[in-house]
Amino acid sequence: MSSQIIRSVVLLLSALAVPISAVDVISRDVVIVGGGAAGSHAAVWLRDHNKTVAVVERSSRLGGHTAVYHDPSTGTPINIGVQAWMEYLNTTSFPHRMGVDTNGSMQFENLTPHYVDFSTGLPVSYTPPSPAAEKAALADFLSLCEKYADLMLPGFFHFPSAGSNIPEDLTMDFGAFVQKYDLQAALPKLWTSTVMGVGDFLRVPTLYVMQASGLVMARAMLGQSRAIVPSSGNLHELYDRVADLIGEDVLYDSIVVGATRNDSGVEVWVKHRDGNETQIVAKRLLVAFEPSPVALAPFDLDDEEADVLFKLRFSSVHAGLVQHPSLGGLQQWTNTVPGAAGGDFSAYPLPAQVGRIAHQPGGGEDLFAFTAVGTEEDGAESIQGLIAQAVESMVKAGTVSAKNGSTTFPYFANHGLMHSRVSGEELKKGFITRQNALQGRRATWYTGAAFSAGFSTVLWAYNEVLLPRAIEGL
Repeated sequence: MSSQIIRSVVLLLSALAVPISAVDVISRDVVIVGGGAAGSHAAVWLRDHNKTVAVVERSSRLGGHTAVYHDPSTGTPINIGVQAWMEYLNTTSFPHRMGVDTNGSMQFENLTPHYVDFSTGLPVSYTPPSPAAEKAALADFLSLCEKYADLMLPGFFHFPSAGSNIPEDLTMDFGAFVQKYDLQAALPKLWTSTVMGVGDFLRVPTLYVMQASGLVMARAMLGQSRAIVPSSGNLHELYDRVADLIGEDVLYDSIVVGATRNDSGVEVWVKHRDGNETQIVAKRLLVAFEPSPVALAPFDLDDEEADVLFKLRFSSVHAGLVQHPSLGGLQQWTNTVPGAAGGDFSAYPLPAQVGRIAHQPGGGEDLFAFTAVGTEEDGAESIQGLIAQAVESMVKAGTVSAKNGSTTFPYFANHGLMHSRVSGEELKKGFITRQNALQGRRATWYTGAAFSAGFSTVLWAYNEVLLPRAIEGL
């Protein structure tokens, strides 16, 4: 879809969305839209710095991609989406501020691996890299991530402007980057961790692959940093504590339906699930969600904001738990294309696709976790159908034992659009500089993965740089 068509659709949606009146009016220093990792942390930080806040959250809970499922067969809390807080700078300061310990450890299992083409259900004769080759390639990848870390983490604060100052390594497609530095043996590990979320990742600028699974993840893979969880094992405990602290300043089950913004402040109209409306008058707006065209529709973007943000493209990411009578035991099935047979580490399925189905640690014998990646158009229904089709294909092919029953989802999380990115050419022309320049425009500031990286701990560190700037003069 062209940017002109997207802008026309967004302007129409925005015009239709603005309510005639608001039932309730509240005033705050900062209105935060989005109560995920970035928005929740920002709310606490701002309160701790004597600023009043209102958080608009479309779901019934805080935490965003951090959710928990309590398996009725074992009573174990199972983290959905975010699996741990990856060590980065002052990783533990926010959990400790909220009274959550960081003394737990992730659960792992020794699973039997199977490499299967999910489109046919047939096994693929695939051999992964040797542990030594994988470790060496990951170490090389980490060294390159460290080389460019100051340009990217915790955000793009020091990223060069357009021209020759932007490193070619970051604008070239990741496939070319892998060839340049002989990193092929690192690809399977990167893909199965978080990189599959980027979609056709070998044809995406290296910058965005590093953003998705760079320094923070590579260190953890090599055992150089911790993957941290509370002793309870429940990551969502943190956001329960945040919810208790913020109390009625969170507007749950609510969406923004209109906004006016200028350099003096903002007015945001919010509609609640019960049909009531609230008008929030604030000195600052903090956008803490993925800046997709549909999500931005109510915010009355000006031409510059639209021209920058509508260039972003996304994947849709889905995670959760699946059950089928034919799935059981300590097994793991990885979606593997036939072209990967014989040791081609650069061949991967493209969205929409189910990346992996694996037994869930801490769950009953019949409980399996999945990760799936879709296009911008995919939603819960299409992805659930794709997962069911993958299981059925394995049953029909005899790859798993045929047992009567259907595919069910004890927990399905539609994380929506993620892994924002633009082309290498746009990066060369100065996209990041233009993106950064939106901070503070019309009293609006941005946090979240599109401006930082998709790790909770990196987002918290990003906020600690951004928020003092955002509240300057309040």
